[in-house]
Order: sequence, then structure tokens, then C-alpha cells
Amino acid sequence: MFALLVLQIAAFSVFPLYFTTLSGPIRQVHFYVYISLVLLIGGFWGNIYSLPIADGIVVSGGNLCYGAFMMTAVMFVWIERNAFILRHLVRLVFVVDLFNIVVSFLTQSILKTNGVVNPHGVPTALFEVSTALIALGGVLIVSELLLLLYIFEFTKKRKPPLPITAAIYILSFVLVLVLDGIAFPFIAFGINAQIAAIVFGGLAGKISIAAAFGIPLALFVIWKRRAFVEYLEADTVRWRLLVSSSADLIREMAKKDQDVRRGDIVFKNSTEGLAIVGPTGIMLKANAAFQRMLDIGDGTVDLRPANLNEAFWCDDKPVLLPQKPKEMWRREVTFGRDRSRPGILSITPTGEDTEGGETYVYSLIDITEQKNAQERLGYLASRDQLTGLSNRRVLDQRLAELRDAPFALIIVDLDHFKDVNDSYGHGAGDRVLQVVADRLDAVRREYLRPDDILCRIGGDEFAFLVRSENSGFIESILEKIQLTLGQTVRIDDNLEVFSSATLGVSYKPKAGGHDALSEADAALYEAKRNRRGSIGIYEDRLTAESQKKMKLGVKLKNALANNVLEVHYQPQFDAVSHRLCGVEALARWTDPELGVIPPSDFIPVAEGTSLIEAVGEYVLERACRDGQEWLQRGYAPISVSVNISASQVRFGSFKSVLSKTLAETGFPAHNLQIEITESSYIERENEVTPLLKDLKDMGISIAIDDFGTGYSSFSYLREMPWDCIKIDRSFITDIPRDAQQCGLASTIIKLAKVMSFKVVAEGVETREQLDSLAAWGCDLIQGYYFSKALPKESLVALLPQRSETVAL
Repeated sequence: MFALLVLQIAAFSVFPLYFTTLSGPIRQVHFYVYISLVLLIGGFWGNIYSLPIADGIVVSGGNLCYGAFMMTAVMFVWIERNAFILRHLVRLVFVVDLFNIVVSFLTQSILKTNGVVNPHGVPTALFEVSTALIALGGVLIVSELLLLLYIFEFTKKRKPPLPITAAIYILSFVLVLVLDGIAFPFIAFGINAQIAAIVFGGLAGKISIAAAFGIPLALFVIWKRRAFVEYLEADTVRWRLLVSSSADLIREMAKKDQDVRRGDIVFKNSTEGLAIVGPTGIMLKANAAFQRMLDIGDGTVDLRPANLNEAFWCDDKPVLLPQKPKEMWRREVTFGRDRSRPGILSITPTGEDTEGGETYVYSLIDITEQKNAQERLGYLASRDQLTGLSNRRVLDQRLAELRDAPFALIIVDLDHFKDVNDSYGHGAGDRVLQVVADRLDAVRREYLRPDDILCRIGGDEFAFLVRSENSGFIESILEKIQLTLGQTVRIDDNLEVFSSATLGVSYKPKAGGHDALSEADAALYEAKRNRRGSIGIYEDRLTAESQKKMKLGVKLKNALANNVLEVHYQPQFDAVSHRLCGVEALARWTDPELGVIPPSDFIPVAEGTSLIEAVGEYVLERACRDGQEWLQRGYAPISVSVNISASQVRFGSFKSVLSKTLAETGFPAHNLQIEITESSYIERENEVTPLLKDLKDMGISIAIDDFGTGYSSFSYLREMPWDCIKIDRSFITDIPRDAQQCGLASTIIKLAKVMSFKVVAEGVETREQLDSLAAWGCDLIQGYYFSKALPKESLVALLPQRSETVAL
């Protein structure tokens, strides 16, 4: 018996599973016919036989047909993903039930009529089926179908994992079938002990049938997993459609038809190329934009895989139909007869056609204009706008590419280019840069290889990247560059300027080492310090010096922030009486790691890192505070001299800083002397003179520091509001042995006296120097003969008491 049961369930299951492999309309016809047949025979099989498969477990033919119907209906809904299928099934149930009633009544009437031949002796009772029971069965089937659909939709909305969803669906199917076996007898025959015994006695058979028909549904989920997933991803059921009238459905269909027409209008008139492609790769339909892009005259083209190399290419391979037809494919492609036009192609599956094959929508966007714009932007991003040469970005890229190859990097820096801008304007400067760029590019084209590049990397800086390790060849290129730039540059018919350049070179014969650009920069600035217009070749010491300066710069900044810089004072004595008259404040620095750092090391670093103003303000504040402290302690007033830098004079807010410092410390302005070098004001008198006059009005005296080492212009001596001249030590060292030095020093002193300036001599170390300077009329002496620069605590012993007379 059990084997017969298995064979019947297998027979009922194989056909629906087979139908799921068929294409759309054909599949639906098979399902409808099969379901109708199962419903028809189910009404009679329940009265024909039952299978006792175990003790207490009996399965009737009607139970088998009912389970087969429900399994097929569920499978039909899953594969079609269409709520209208359920609507049609409900109608089908009612039609078949009505047919069963009519056939049963007619057959019964015929068999009871006298004279009717009944050769097989079919009993009349077989067709004595109550109309009410058939109608009840139909109502229960419809109700159970709706209940299952509700459970399915409720579960779908909560989106549990796929295995859990499938388990809930199959378990719900089993429970509904068992519920039917319980509900039907009670509704049909009433609730009593006898009916209950029959129902619950046969419950095991109903559970067995329900579980057995759940197996084909599980096979469907596994075998047709993608179809099941698509059912879960489909829109939820709009229950209104299941009970809508024909008029409502017509309106719904009309709305959908209108949407289709609108979509067709969009399809035809879209600027994006669109085409519908069949499962064999043949284009079924294309809009005008798609035809125009592919240069298709009549709108038909064979896109079968064998001919795709004439349509779209990606990564030098023809674009084939997607291997996974359910997934969208999107890439950048080339198309056209010579495959020169770029585009973005999307291939989207749209479902099966009438024959069961997958169809696709090809969407093509022509990005030729965007590519051209991108290339143009790339060109502009890699080019200097003024000269048309490659820019710093290109140089960095090429240096990265040449990391393992020998090369030489040459940096060309124009000499005195700022003077051209200041004297003739930036328009003239731009013209000079353009002419220089053309000349340098001519050198590149004539003497270098095509993969060697010339870049403009800064305002007046250019760079050659030469792929060669031949030093002799590089030297010849350097000579040609210098020769080319040694010619005058004509700005217009009335103006010519002379151009020259300083060059820095870094050789990279092998991979590794420091950054070539930093090395060439170091060589360039070393050459500029020595002599403009020269050539500097990088050496390892230059990088060491650069790193040392960077380290000093960081340490100096921290020293200023932590107030660890010291201020020492160089005493200034009267040349005749040898009494202390003043001091010069000098910055001194002792680092815990580096030890004593001389001013000759850290002052240039301060100037190069924009810390010189901070150092100057630091020394000024400490000097004024110490000078006020000496006055408060009862010492006689002396002159305190403080050096200020050129940047403080020209660019800083020195006047406001000075006023604030004097106000905060209380130090008298007439006891303060400011020292500036000649280079701070030469050719900048319009900027400096107002500041110096303001300082004079405040009562501050002004001294020229290191006089004689710069321009030493008499006109500046006459025009500027000086009070004192400090003779540089280079004019003192050989006095009195050197007659020329004696003549220069005595002349400077006499000139200062004529102009009513005080004179201070620096670097006096011998008695002979002191006597000579005193004889010539020098006012003040400073140097090691009397004392070196002293810290504040040591200087106190030399300070004059208030009772002593001090000439300020």
C-alpha cells in the first residue's frame, strides 16, 4: 500500500514540476488544464477507494487529489508571481464544482432510469453526492488558498532569511492541508463524538499526505531557487484586485496600458540609446538614438555573439550576453566601425519572452564629449598655463616612474627676476618667463630625447629631467642652458632685459638615496649663496646641512616658546675714561642636546624660517626688562642697544611692538638704541625713513650697524635720522699695523664727527687699537679688550652707580 501511495504522490508531483520548465503562456495552459483535471477526479476518487498504509492511517483518493491541487496551485502562484493567477484559480474552483454537481446529478438520474444499459454495474450511490458537500468543499478550498496567500505575503514583508522563509511557507502549506481535513467533517456533519472520533482517527493519514506533498514544494525551492527568490522580491499582493469588478480591472489595465504607451514614448525619444535584445542576441527593437550611435540605417542589426565584435568591445574583447542572465552588466565600452567611440553600456535582463528565452535591454550612453573634456582637463592639469610647459605635477609623476632608472635633475632659477617684476611690472615678467621657456624648450627638442621633459615648477624655476647617467653629456646640456639664457630678452621695441640663471643638479646613477628634487634644490641654493649665475652640483653634505637647518629651526621655535634663549650683554666703554656707558643685547642659545649654538648658526636659520622677528622681539623685551631692573636697583642709566632685522623694519609692525614693550617694562625710551644694518634700508628708504623718524620722535636713538661693509652711501648718511655709527670689526683688526686700515678708520670717524654722529668701534682687542681709536676721536669701544658679552648676573659688577657720571 505504501508503495502505491508513493507512486501516486510522485505522479501528481512530476507534472507540476515539469510545467515550471515551460515558457509563459504554454506553462499557464498546462497548469490550468492539470488543476481542472485534478479537481474533477477528486470529487469521485474519494468515494472509490482508500489506502490503509498503516494501523490507523488511511488515505482516500479524495485526500490525494486535494493535496495535489493545493500543491500545484501554490507552485503555480510561485512561478508566475501574479496575483491574478489566484483570482483565476478561485473562478476555476467554482466552475469545476458546478460542473461536478451537474455531472453527478445527470449521471445519477440516467443510471436510475429504466432501460438504461449499465454493463459494468456502476452503483448509483457513487454519484449520489450532495450538492451542499461539493459547494462546501469549493468554499474551503478557496478560503484555504487565500489563507495561504495571506501567510505568504505576511512573511514576505518581514524578509527573513531565505531558508527560514521557505520553511515557513512549506510548514504553512502542511498545516492548512491538515486544517482542511479537520474542518470539513465538522462543518459538513456537525460536531459530535462520533465525528470527532472519525476525524482524529484519520488525522495521521491527513498529516502524512500533507507532509508528502510538501516535499515537491521543497524540491521546487531548491531546483527553481531563482524563481522562488523572484517571487519573494515581487510586489506584495493588492488584495483589492482579487475582488474587483471587471470594470475596475478594465480601468486598472487601461492605466497600465497608458503607462506602457508613456514608456514607449520615452523609449523612442530618449537621448540614451536603448534596444531590446532577444535570447539569441538578435536586436528586436531599438530607438533612434541607439541606431544613430551604431550607424544602423533600418533599425535591424544582428547582435548574435559571433558578430558582437562589430558592436561593443570591453578590455579588447567583444561584449557577450551576460553569463548570469539575472544580473545586470554595466561597463565602459568602445563602439563604432573603428571602435573609436567610448560609451557606457548597461545590459539588463527583463524576463522571459513568449518562447521562454531571456530578453535584455541594452542601454548605451555616448561619452565621447565627456572623454574629450576629461582629456582636456587632464592636459590643463598637467600644463603650466603661462608657458605651456609641463608642471610640477608631471615632474613628480615622472620622478616616481624613474625611481629605479638613472637620471639627472636640473633646476634652473632665474637671477634677479624679482627686479624685473618690481621695475617693469608683472606683464613684463610674464613675457620674460615665456621667452625663457621657449628657449629652454628649444634646448630640450634639439639635444634631449623625447621622453626627457622640461617643466616649470615655480615662479621663476624650471626643471629638466634627463634620462642619462653620462656626466659629460649632462655638463654639455648645462653649458647650452647657460649659453641660451645668457642672451638678452626683448620685452617690446623699447625694452630689453638681460637674463641669467643659477643651476642646481642632482645625479641619480642608481635607485635609492634622497629625493632628487630636494637634492637639486640644495645644490641650487648653495650655488646662489656662492655666486649668482653659477652651477651647483649636489653633494651629500648639502642634504646634511639642510637637515641640520631644519632641525635647528624646530629647536629654535621650541626654545622661543619655552623662553630658554638667553640674552648676553656686550659692554661699551668710553674710549678715553674707560667707563661703562652702554651695552649691546645679544641672543645666546644653549641646547640640551646640541650644546652651545653660535649666533652665526642660528641667526641665518631664524631668517630663513621667518623666526627672526620672534627672536628680535624676544631680545628687545628681555633687554628692556633687564635695563629697567638695573634702574630700579639704583644703577646709573646706561644705553641699551638692540639689533632689529630687515624684515622687522620693512614688513613687521615693529613700532607697535616697541611701544607695547616700553609700556609694559617701563624702560625709558631715551635709554634705548636701535641698531640696523645698511642693507635694511638701502633702496627702501621710502619704507624705512618714516619708521626711523617715528622712533626718533619717541626719543629712541638709532645706530648704523656694521658700517662700511655695505653701500656706505653719503646720501643715506645725510638723509636718514642717524645718531651713531658702529664701525665693523673688519676695519679694526690690523690697526695700527696696516696704514690703509688706519686711514679708512680715521676717515670714517672724522666723517661721523663732521655729521655730529657718535662712533662706536667693534672688535677692539688690543691696547694699541684702543689708543689709536681714542686719538682719532672714537667715542665708544666694545670688544674683548675690555670684556666679552656677559650674562646679566655677571654684568652687574660692571654697572656704574648712580653717583657716577655716564655719557649717553
